[in-house]
Amino acid sequence: MTLTHPSRRWHDRPAWVDRLAGIALVLVAWHLLAVTLLESSRVVPTPGGVLRQLWHDRGSYPPNVETTLHEALVGYFWGNLIAIALGLLFELIPVIEGPLLRLAIASFNIPLVAIAPILVVTLSGNGPKAALAALAVFFTTLIATVLGLRSADKTSLELVRAYGGGTSTALRKVKLWAALPSVFAGLRIAAPAALLGAVIGEFLGANQGLGVAMINAQSSFVVARTWAIALVISALAGALYLIASALARLLTPWAGQTDLGVATIFQPADSGDTRTRLLRAIALFAASIAVMIGAWYALIRGFDLNPFFAKDPEAVYRFLFTVEDAGEHRSVLLDALRQTLEDAVAGYVIGMVAAILAAIVVVLSPAVEQAVMPVAIALRSVPLVALTPLIALLFGRGFCGVTVVVGLVTFFPTLVNVGVGLRSAPSLACDVVRAAGGESMMAIRKVRLPYAVPALFASARIAAPAAIGGATLAEWLATGKGLGSLLVISYSASNFNVLWSGAVLIVAVSVAVYSLVGVIEGLVIARMRG
Repeated sequence: MTLTHPSRRWHDRPAWVDRLAGIALVLVAWHLLAVTLLESSRVVPTPGGVLRQLWHDRGSYPPNVETTLHEALVGYFWGNLIAIALGLLFELIPVIEGPLLRLAIASFNIPLVAIAPILVVTLSGNGPKAALAALAVFFTTLIATVLGLRSADKTSLELVRAYGGGTSTALRKVKLWAALPSVFAGLRIAAPAALLGAVIGEFLGANQGLGVAMINAQSSFVVARTWAIALVISALAGALYLIASALARLLTPWAGQTDLGVATIFQPADSGDTRTRLLRAIALFAASIAVMIGAWYALIRGFDLNPFFAKDPEAVYRFLFTVEDAGEHRSVLLDALRQTLEDAVAGYVIGMVAAILAAIVVVLSPAVEQAVMPVAIALRSVPLVALTPLIALLFGRGFCGVTVVVGLVTFFPTLVNVGVGLRSAPSLACDVVRAAGGESMMAIRKVRLPYAVPALFASARIAAPAAIGGATLAEWLATGKGLGSLLVISYSASNFNVLWSGAVLIVAVSVAVYSLVGVIEGLVIARMRG
């Protein structure tokens, strides 16, 4: 009879043990905070109180869950389908990528208070909620698809060309397979994001759904019910994430084990001299602006929107530059923008750094991953429109509270994407480092981090406009400052000139920040290749 040492048995424990341990630690911390530091606030019930309320209201959940889940799944399907199709189109027709990608960035960061009235007017039934769910997933999956397609092995692509294969053959035979791990990483992030988009849509107007139930609970100040609904939303988001993860493991069993050459995951540098590259960049920027303006006009004219609330580019231009008070209008908007950028930057940096460190820990310790990821998913899936007032109460309505909100928006997608990037490093190279006496952290530093650079910059591009959107949301619900507050006040007062001008300003800044991250990426990669 062979006896197994207790430490060995603990090392071989099933993954669900770590998941339960992580959840148990969160529940214990939650209970202790609720009965000590936060007891006087009356906004944080104990886990037991939330579960009792959940059981008491159990009959009201099925119809609300069905409504919200249907809206989320419809948006998830169409948003991801369009994103993946557009990513493939970029590979087949590269010339359209620059303008359309910037249009995608614009659509990703249009403020909710600006797009909601248009969606309500142009779509019927659950259409606005499904559209918001689609918008919530579109950009993340598009970036993941583009990154995955570009990670294809250069030698394999040259072999296809040597045998006479063209662009479509290379896409079908090599790039699609190389892209699958990255695409599924995007789909995992998109799953809880779709549910979040649907719930936010219900906050703007609906008859049924989890968002409507949460609004009713908040207005009645039934705190335990509000937390119970948030718990249900988190459980649904976690289930969607786990389903997407299971499909990813089933369909891409090689993910994290594919050997990629360092040069193959970097894009080649632009050809031509400095003048040629500058002219090309100017032409691309002009084409991007033209595409955005054309799409703007097409939306308004195509749906025959009322010019009272749907302002076209000409109306915005007049408001900002030609009317009598144009200088005052610009001053108000720029002051609000300055506040929003200050609110966004700190949370963006802190969220990115925390996510990178967490991704390293997760890769080093599968046990930590199993314990942390369910909690991270739960935090990401709680609607910020419900979470922001609580954060404001706990951390204040100033700089600290906004930083926490923006940090949460930034943290989760960065954690997932960087984790995938770290695992893309060839296991053989990591084994060589360990065989030479290097520790796991040396393998992270020398091998995994260089391979994660594309994923890191993809995360930075995704997180930048999301951070600005998170800052505007916090300003709307908590601080009463910045562009977020200005847009809501303008919408309430039917001042649609300010509303649309502020939205255009946010979109312009988001595109500029996205481009700046791309420039930094190019410099870093060029230095690494040199």
